[in-house]
This record gives sequence, structure tokens and C-alpha cells, in this order.
Amino acid sequence: MKKFKEILVCVIGGTPQIITETLYALANKEPPVYIDEIYIITTSVGRKQIENALIKKEILKQFLVEYNLPYVEIKPSQVIVIKDKNDNEIEDIRDSSHSEATADTIISLIKELTKDSSTRLHCSLTGGRKTMSFYLGSAMELFGRPHDRLYHVLVSPEFESNPEFFYKPKKEKFIKCRLQDGTIKEISTEKAKIELMELPFVRFSGKIQFHGKNFKELIRETQSEINLGGFQPEIILDVKERKLEIAGVCLTLNPAFIALYATLLQQKLSCTRKRVCSSCTDCYVSLIQITEEPLVKWFARFYSEAYKPALVSAEEVEEKIRKKLSLYTIRSYISKINNSIFQALPDKAIHCKINSIRRYGATTYGIAVDRRKIKIK
Repeated sequence: MKKFKEILVCVIGGTPQIITETLYALANKEPPVYIDEIYIITTSVGRKQIENALIKKEILKQFLVEYNLPYVEIKPSQVIVIKDKNDNEIEDIRDSSHSEATADTIISLIKELTKDSSTRLHCSLTGGRKTMSFYLGSAMELFGRPHDRLYHVLVSPEFESNPEFFYKPKKEKFIKCRLQDGTIKEISTEKAKIELMELPFVRFSGKIQFHGKNFKELIRETQSEINLGGFQPEIILDVKERKLEIAGVCLTLNPAFIALYATLLQQKLSCTRKRVCSSCTDCYVSLIQITEEPLVKWFARFYSEAYKPALVSAEEVEEKIRKKLSLYTIRSYISKINNSIFQALPDKAIHCKINSIRRYGATTYGIAVDRRKIKIK
């Protein structure tokens, strides 16, 4: 049984042969990949050429039969034609509005296809305008999963974009080819080479919470996350010494403040999500949760370490906390901790202070800094 449903995604301009060339290259790679579905992003002109060459002339069917490959069809619903802001299909990418429409069309498709965990995308950025290739690569960076693949297909120069060449046939044929000096010469298809280059790319999927609805908004969000993650200060908390060091600046806090801050840091470190922390607040907790397990045990342990480890046990502290630590007291601690951080580091406090987020039913609290920047001694 196949592990994934294999999906080919192509951007196509005036060269529909990119589709069969990519199918050929995938079928001949090691291990081979046999495509189950094909999605094409193109223009109105590109759609006509695809319909004429691959469907009406049955070149796709001929290729599959010749190489005894699993049947796959080009469904009309899976040929996505880019539309302008007035919902008219475009013939070509001629201005900035067409470029934006192209970006949003590609992003929308890749975002939707990657929602299905049973699929694996094989994206070819060989065809179409360079603009289309750029946006497909960017879409894969934003939404591509670890098992998704991005390719560029290289065809021998004599056969590249040749209207008579769609794949390397089993039986030798002679095709008229235009050489670099402009002369026309018949060349055997035996000399044709179709090579598949797998392209590595950075994957942000699962690491950033995206909210943007179009390409520009998504890029702004991504850049903001990168900027935030790259410039966050490192936090080093020495519990026994009651020292909180932020970006090299050291603060001394009392045991209760150290215990509360350490508890919230530990809560963040305990998170198992793989996404970047900055925009994620899943680790934030309510004040009531701080007085419950497991946080109350962490608080007690950190407090006993910061106070007098030889005299005060975590069990004793936990018992007292359960009896006496009120929500009002915790709010007071948070306010005083934040004041200390603001006074020492006014420009970096946003990352390191204890933040509050209003949610349905309760306000939750946590620290925004990425967990990779945290160290508790």
C-alpha cells in the first residue's frame, strides 16, 4: 500500500510539455514516483495549449501507455487559470496586479493541498514565467511539509520547449530542432536527456502561525517572526543565586519572584510544539493553574531552591502555597517582576516580561521569548 497520494503541481505558460517531461523524470528517478493527481496553474492561453496537446492529441495518454505507467488524467477542475481582480482569466502576466493575482492563486492552492496529511506534493517550477516559479517556490517555503518536494526539470537545449518533443520515446524519432546558431537540424530523440533536479528549500510550515490571507500578508508575518526570533535576548535564570540575567543584564529577585518567573519559563520549556514561540501562546496559563499541579510543584521546588535549600523542603512550601497563595498575591508578584524588568531593560522588556492574554473565561499569563533562548540553572 502506498504511503502517500502523489500529487504533481506545475506552473505552465506556453509549454505544456513540461508536464509530460516531469512525469517522465519522476517515473525514472530512484525510487520512481508515480503520480496520482495533477494540478496545473496557468493562464487562459496555457490552458488551451494543454487541452490541445495533452488531451485532444492524447499525448499524455500515449506517454502513459508507452511506458506502462498508472493512469492519471488532467481534470478540468484541476487546471487553475489565474484571474484578475475583476474575476477575468488572464492571458499573460503583464502588470503588478496580474503578478499579485498569480501569487495569491499559487499560495491558495499549495495551502489547501498541504492540509491533507495523506498527500505528498511534487512541485515543478520549470514552466511558466519566472514570476510563477518564484511564487511556487515561496509557497512551498511557507506551507511545504518535510515530505513535500520541489523540482526543476532540465531538458537538452536542442529539445527544450520544442513543440514536437514531450518526452523521450522508447522508439527513436528524428525531430527538427533549432540549434543555438539558428540553424534547423533533425536530431534523434536518443540524444535527448531529461534530468530531475530536486531543490532544497527552507520550510516554515508548523513553525509559524499564519493568519495572512494573501501572499503579501504572509510574507510580512514570516519576516516579523524571523526578526522577532533573531533579536530576542537570551534569558538565564540562576535559581539558587536568585539571579535573572537578560541580554547580559543581571537582576536580583526575591525567592517568590524567582519561583514564579521560573515556573512560567518551565511551562514554556515543557511545550512540545515545533512552531516558533513568538506568536504562539499555547503555553500561557491562568492564575488558577499556577496553584494547581504540575505548576504548583514547580513553584514549590524553585522557591525552596531559592530560599534556603537546607531548611525548607519543596513539600513544605507546596503545602503553604496551596493554603495561602491567592490570585491577588500572584497578580502582585507579576506586577513587581515586570516593573523590575522594565526598569532594567526598557527596550527588551516586551520579550521577557510576563504577558497577559485575555481569553474566554480567564486571562492567561506567559513569557513571549522563544524557548530556545531560555536557560534555567
